[in-house]
Amino acid sequence: MHQLLLKNFSRHISLTSEEIRKLPQYFVHKKIRKHQFLLQEGNVCRADYFVIKGSLRQYESDNAGREHVIQFALEDWWISDLNSLVTGTPSIYSIDAMEDSEVLELNISRQEKLFTDIPKMNVYWRIIMQKAFVAQQRRVLFLHKPLEQRYEDFLQRYSDFEQRIPQHQIASFLGITRESMSRIRRVRKNSHI
Repeated sequence: MHQLLLKNFSRHISLTSEEIRKLPQYFVHKKIRKHQFLLQEGNVCRADYFVIKGSLRQYESDNAGREHVIQFALEDWWISDLNSLVTGTPSIYSIDAMEDSEVLELNISRQEKLFTDIPKMNVYWRIIMQKAFVAQQRRVLFLHKPLEQRYEDFLQRYSDFEQRIPQHQIASFLGITRESMSRIRRVRKNSHI
């Protein structure tokens, strides 16, 4: 089993050596090339993905073709379209790789078996779903803040993202234009000189 995933589990639950031995049967290791899709809008999401290498983004495209990033996922993060996964309906989102990446895929049927075979995983999943819900609530409030404050909050919360994620993707996540992002960065840089 991949050590990064085991470390993630251990932050929330304690697994026995026997439970750890069983884990690999539930996950499928996948490599994704840069710009390759894990999920395309209109398809049904069938799995959760744990990132072990690289970076991914989840986004929606509007009628004008503009992309609106709602989530990034780097190493040690989960990514999926929970609504599509749970309801079996077509996704309104796409998930693709921003770098060559590797994920551990946990499809819905293996997840159900995992929960039955290792009941502690139900507790783990509840904890990460609660954290995801809190993050979504924060995101709603975050998008109502002034542009400059959004950028500062982003840098404080996700300092390592700025080095790996293109600025136009960060601007999309922040809900601002590339031009506004450039202006904010310029003002911030000049104020720190």
